[in-house]
Amino acid sequence: MRISLRKVRAITSMKFHTLLSNISVMLGPILAIGIAFAMRNLMPDLDVSKAGMSFSTNAFVLSFGIIFNIAIAGISMTSGPLAEEKEKNTLRVLMTSSVNGLEYLIGTLLPPLLILVIVNMIMIPVSGLSFGEVQFGSYFVMTTVASIISLIIGYIVGILTNNQMQASIYTTPITLLLTSVPAIKLFKEDLSEILDYTYTGVLTNFANSLFSESGYQWNLTDISVLFGWLLISLIIFIYAYKKNGLDS
Repeated sequence: MRISLRKVRAITSMKFHTLLSNISVMLGPILAIGIAFAMRNLMPDLDVSKAGMSFSTNAFVLSFGIIFNIAIAGISMTSGPLAEEKEKNTLRVLMTSSVNGLEYLIGTLLPPLLILVIVNMIMIPVSGLSFGEVQFGSYFVMTTVASIISLIIGYIVGILTNNQMQASIYTTPITLLLTSVPAIKLFKEDLSEILDYTYTGVLTNFANSLFSESGYQWNLTDISVLFGWLLISLIIFIYAYKKNGLDS
C-alpha cells in the first residue's frame, strides 16, 4: 500500500483543526493539567523517601497527571472522533475518495500524539518538579510509547463501536482501571506486583523512583511491559481493522 505524504499532511492539518475545536476531546488534556495543579497545591508537601518509604507528593502528582493525560485523554482522542465520523458517515465519504486506510491512520495519529507529548512535558513543572529533576530522555521515551499505546487502544474501540455513545461505554472501564493504578499501588501493596505489568504501572514506578538514591533505572521488566503492550495492541488493532475496516 503506497502512502502519499501530501494526503497525510492534508489529513493531519484537518485533524489538528478538528481536535482543537472539539471541546469534549480537548477537555481531557486540560483536565489533566488542572487536576494535577490542584493536587499539587492541596496535598501536603511530603517526601518520605529518606525514611524508607517510596512516596513523594511531587512524584505522585506527576504519575497521576501523566496517566490521566495518556489514558483518559489519549484513548478518547482517537476512539471518540473515529466513532463520530462513522456515526455521521463522514468517514465513509473520505474512504471512498483516494485516501487509503494507512494514510488516514497516520494523519489522524500525529495530531493527538503531539498534543499528548506537549501536555506530558507541561506536567513536569505543573507537578512541582524541574526538568533537571526528571531523567528527561527516559521520561520522553516512556511517556511517548505509552501515549501511542493509548491512541491505538482508542482506535480499537473506535473500530469496534458504531457511535460515540458506544465508544464512551467501552472506554469508561478501561480508563478507570488504567488511571487508578497510582492510588492502588499506594494503598494496596499486595496488588502492586500485578499492576507492574500494566503500562500505566510502569509510568507510576518511574515517577516513584525519581527521588530514590539511584533514580530510575531501565530494566527488562519495564521494557518488556511497554513494548509488550505496544505489540499486543498493534496485533489486536490489525485484526480488528482487517475484520471490520474503519467504517463497518
